[in-house]
Amino acid sequence: MRTRLILPSPQCSVGHFVCSSCRPKLVRNKCHLCSAETTFKRCLGMERLMESVTVACSNANYGCAQKLTYYQREEHEDACPSAPCFCPASSCSFAGPIDALLEHSASQHKWPCTTIKYSEDVKFCLEPGLHFLRIKDREIFLLNVALEPFGHAISVVCIQPKATNSKFKCRMSYGSFLTDYYQISVYKIRSSSLSDGLPKGYNLILPKDEIANNGKVTLLTFSIDDPNPKVKVREPICLKPVRGV
Repeated sequence: MRTRLILPSPQCSVGHFVCSSCRPKLVRNKCHLCSAETTFKRCLGMERLMESVTVACSNANYGCAQKLTYYQREEHEDACPSAPCFCPASSCSFAGPIDALLEHSASQHKWPCTTIKYSEDVKFCLEPGLHFLRIKDREIFLLNVALEPFGHAISVVCIQPKATNSKFKCRMSYGSFLTDYYQISVYKIRSSSLSDGLPKGYNLILPKDEIANNGKVTLLTFSIDDPNPKVKVREPICLKPVRGV
């Protein structure tokens, strides 16, 4: 695996350079070139060279204009706001930052986008199609309702350039007095840039025989838990002694 150069840059007493990540791996402080036991010091010349060389972000084609030193590039790209996400339509090749994806989805595909709040119950029509969900100016989610032979299959994905471990929990529920049927699903939401299309699998399946068919709109209750809830600290209650008891 290739190792990236980072500061500081040590060198042996003879002047042989070694990268910082390889320095702790040397046995008994022996130089990897001259094999002499030595004391490593910073190679200021190499550090100045590393700081003088700048490269463009790999997301330059998507709008990022940052010029970065070699050793800063990886950290920047992990959080670059211009990193692309991809259109979920199988016949569409659009890729761009998340805000551009939302504009594209609305203008080209007419997919709706609803702003919601954490832990707020929202009701959606149980109609096949895609529905974007936005929490303020932060995370973007995609609700997918697919009509399958066995019923309605529903899934949710968090759209972000870098797939990470799940930090969001979703709750979906459906109930009908007509069919005397109720189902609830609580699960962790996957994240994806949608570079490979919509993730496989579903989070909630509603059998077609249990869906009320009375000519009215069927609603699905949906909410996303706050991953960092604010815990209210209650002030202690001071009890004063009652005299004369």
